[in-house]
Amino acid sequence: NVGYMGESTEFLPSASFNTASDASKGLFGGTNTLTAAATISPFDNLNLRFLYTRSNIDNNVPLFDETGRLTGSGIGGATGEPIYGVADDGAGGSIDAATADTFGLNFDLKLSKRFGLFGRYYYGSTNIFPQADGLPDGEINAQAIQAGLAFPDLGREGSLLTLSYGIPFSILDGRDYLASGGGDGGVQSEVEATYYFPLNNNIALVPAVYWINNPNNFSDNPNIWVGNLRTQFRF
Repeated sequence: NVGYMGESTEFLPSASFNTASDASKGLFGGTNTLTAAATISPFDNLNLRFLYTRSNIDNNVPLFDETGRLTGSGIGGATGEPIYGVADDGAGGSIDAATADTFGLNFDLKLSKRFGLFGRYYYGSTNIFPQADGLPDGEINAQAIQAGLAFPDLGREGSLLTLSYGIPFSILDGRDYLASGGGDGGVQSEVEATYYFPLNNNIALVPAVYWINNPNNFSDNPNIWVGNLRTQFRF
């Protein structure tokens, strides 16, 4: 499978975040992503999926110094994946639009009718191009990991309980380019329990509980507990 997406983040107020609707950006200007994915099933109970993504990330994030003065523009925020956070030139100054390469592998393995395993690993490298003379180009390299257990048809046919452990954004290199420093050396990790329970063919309840350790990669941040309940309608 191959797909192309021009970024259009509807919930953000400024047109600068919705580069897909800016005719001056062209087809490959602004923030856009080209993705290729392949699925291999060597056995009936095992699926392997490989993913590659090439991203162009617009420098549409304002940068401010400690006094609140605007100092330039960087990348990140809701349109900056694979970066979580805001990136500058390492000294608080502007950078040009960035490019990023992301490689992914995920799998699911069904060991029995009522038990399975799943996991994923992603590695992303974002190129940083400072606008100031004398500053070298650089990279931010990061990874994401998740592994879990799945229990199909637990309690009712069509239901699914999943338990997982994940690291959403672990910085391997280039921490100096992140405006917040990418944390204080801590690594955020999450434990999640989600239960999909169908009430009928059209409505399902999906309660979930999350425990987040070292939020935003700061070891001094307190742990966070999150609980939610979703109702899913299917037509």
